[in-house]
Amino acid sequence: MNNTVNKGFSRYERNGIILLCLLIIISIVSKKYIVQYFVTQQTVTINDKNKIAQLQQQINEAKISYAKTYTYSGKTSGIKEYTDKTTAPKKDYYDFKIEVNSATPQEYEKLYGIGKVFAQRIVTFRDKLGGFYTVDQLKDVWGIEDSTFQKFKKNLTIKPVKIKKININTATFEELTANPYFFSTIAKQIIGYRTKVKPFASVEDIKNLYFVKDHPEQFNKLAPYVVIN
Repeated sequence: MNNTVNKGFSRYERNGIILLCLLIIISIVSKKYIVQYFVTQQTVTINDKNKIAQLQQQINEAKISYAKTYTYSGKTSGIKEYTDKTTAPKKDYYDFKIEVNSATPQEYEKLYGIGKVFAQRIVTFRDKLGGFYTVDQLKDVWGIEDSTFQKFKKNLTIKPVKIKKININTATFEELTANPYFFSTIAKQIIGYRTKVKPFASVEDIKNLYFVKDHPEQFNKLAPYVVIN
């Protein structure tokens, strides 16, 4: 029987089978150790810990440096404006008043959320109107949101001023539209009313304009700038 088995496999075949078995065993053992190596948490050396600590310290120092250098002062036309804290005012920064009809653009920049663009826009709007009759008119400046206005309203004051008035019975289209409240639609209706219906006899006649009928609140804006001659 042994002779039969021996005749079934040559010496080279037996050696090949043994080698194949060894390779399979080595492969299984190697795989086990390789997997174990990658899934086992590696030990962090003291040197690694020191580097991590140094990096964290640098990050913290950068945050502190940035916070000390810049402070947000508002936004202008979607662009954030910052001021250097080294020259930033004290806690009483908002304890001031500016007179809306005489304030310069630089003074308007002191207000919460108002930068150079908005400051100049306010002054331009005021000059075209011919003067403010209430501080609430700053809300009519394009781009100034009510939430922002409410935060700086306490810093505004107004003195009686001689507002520039428009004679709506004689003013040209260009003279009317020079005032932001008398935009083209209203200007055309004023000219049409006085030429096709009748001259304005009183300021109240403005309420007869189609636009003012649809937007009654517009009358309160227009009336202070109207004169009838």
